[in-house]
Amino acid sequence: MTEALVARVSVNINASRAKVWDALVTPGTIKQYMPVTDVDSDWHEGSPIVWRSEFQSKPFEIKGTVLRLESGRLLEYDHSRPIFRPSGDGRALVTYQRVTIELSDDGPQTRVSVTERDNKTERELAHSEGGWRLALGNMKALLEGTSIAPLR
Repeated sequence: MTEALVARVSVNINASRAKVWDALVTPGTIKQYMPVTDVDSDWHEGSPIVWRSEFQSKPFEIKGTVLRLESGRLLEYDHSRPIFRPSGDGRALVTYQRVTIELSDDGPQTRVSVTERDNKTERELAHSEGGWRLALGNMKALLEGTSIAPLR
């Protein structure tokens, strides 16, 4: 059943793959299209990634690991799920989702395709798809120089 709950979102961006790749791995740029306040990683296979932000006025961290990286083409990582932890005593096992971001040429544009696996519920799937649609839409607007939705 888990494989049925795979988020798939893609967008074409009128920018080179190099420019889109740079937007994927540059913390200052990431903060412009994703609702995070800080991103730490050295972007090498096996390296940690930490995204910091706030949710409902409470600070949180999403932690992950770079699993595969092919510069300009593929970024795959896992990340923890801070928002959907089961309720209880706070010591629940942390679970992870796997994200694959692939870049490909589509004429003069770059196609960005995101797959996020290991959603456990329809709610998580909807959150993943909605979050990626917003992030990719914001990235597209940023890189194409059009208006961008407010992140906060």
